[in-house]
Amino acid sequence: MALALIGLIFSYPGAISSPYSDTGLDGYYDNQIVERANDIESIEHSAVTDETSVYQYNELSPVAKEVFDKTRSAADDSFTIVLCHEWTLTCDEYYESDVPDEFQYGAVGHNVDESELYTVVEDEGEAYVLQTGALGHADGWNLAGLPLVISSSLLVLLVSGVLVHNTIRPPEQSGNGFAAWDIGAAFLIGTFALAVPYLHMWDILSVYWSRRLITGGVALGVLVYYYRLR
Repeated sequence: MALALIGLIFSYPGAISSPYSDTGLDGYYDNQIVERANDIESIEHSAVTDETSVYQYNELSPVAKEVFDKTRSAADDSFTIVLCHEWTLTCDEYYESDVPDEFQYGAVGHNVDESELYTVVEDEGEAYVLQTGALGHADGWNLAGLPLVISSSLLVLLVSGVLVHNTIRPPEQSGNGFAAWDIGAAFLIGTFALAVPYLHMWDILSVYWSRRLITGGVALGVLVYYYRLR
């Protein structure tokens, strides 16, 4: 059980983590309708040129239609694609392979030019100028929760240390009670760590609070275990 928990923390990226991927760049997968016009000739946006890609709505792939529909039906004409990590068993958003090929995503100054981020879509006599990606290159990493990530991982490893200690120096009580406590605690923590991405995905519990629960539960549990039970 100790080896399983250690392997969980060091080799499986889904342990106590978010199911959603973050590029570290703000706006990387944004979609924004920046102009609506009666037809292509009426478009006034300066970024639309003869080289701008133009699609009829019916020509779009199903996922491109879905992204476009979510964008134009939003109150602010904007929609952001959220990506699931590839290791997730199920995804309520999009995998990277689902991102529509018709639209270009990225950040100017990072991997695309500004002209690449504009597409025109015609539908039922209207023309829409769709801007995708980010016009600027701004870092978006949020490291505020890093101490909690480290502490929760270290405390899961602490449970592994307790298991190893009890294997080398078993309690002097008779019976298999402590073995049951060891196995039960390790199984409970390991299962919870694996479930965290999906608890977050299904809006049951946030990753932040999951890590706090693991950190607090293990810290308190080890103290009770050694001072009251062992």
